[in-house]
Amino acid sequence: MVIVFDLDDTLYDEVDFVKSGFKEISNYLQNDRYYEFMLNEFMLNGSGRVFNKLIDMFNLDISLQKLIEIYRFHKPNLVLPKDSLELLLYSRQFNTSLISDGHYVMQENKFNILGLKKYIQYPIFTDFYHTSKPNLKPFEMVMQNFEHEQDFIYISDNPKKDFIAPNELGWQSIRYKNLNGIYKKYKSNASYEVDSRLEIIDILKELNE
Repeated sequence: MVIVFDLDDTLYDEVDFVKSGFKEISNYLQNDRYYEFMLNEFMLNGSGRVFNKLIDMFNLDISLQKLIEIYRFHKPNLVLPKDSLELLLYSRQFNTSLISDGHYVMQENKFNILGLKKYIQYPIFTDFYHTSKPNLKPFEMVMQNFEHEQDFIYISDNPKKDFIAPNELGWQSIRYKNLNGIYKKYKSNASYEVDSRLEIIDILKELNE
């Protein structure tokens, strides 16, 4: 059995990375008011134009690209949640992988800061391979890497795109409905749905019988 994880809002809450990035920007600009503004804007309207609005609101003499670079490439202040650690410790008896979208340097920084090297044998940051979910390519890469395995399980939070490929390839899929995440209102298209990471362990035990 191969257990394959998503990263953002699956193994940790992505809002923690968002807060860390906003804090890095406010420190760079030497004004804590900017952090409060960005976080409030993010909570109200999502991440789409937070930096544009920051520049406009405070008439900042800094480029949008510079703010994106600070946010994207900072070393985030993240801690692996206890329930994720329990899930990963259980999963170490199987082969493990990870498939995550997003700029590969940013995703790799998160992966390293969270200490996931100890638990994930074969991480795939899709951006590095010029692909993204729901493309079949990263999932087929996992199957090729573990070519002697028959059973694959993908654990993720996003029903919009994350389960299309694994479902097509005949994998089992587990949707973690992260109540702190942006996809919590979407209906699931996974084989299983839970709202607790610890429930995932129970499903994995069932699938391993």
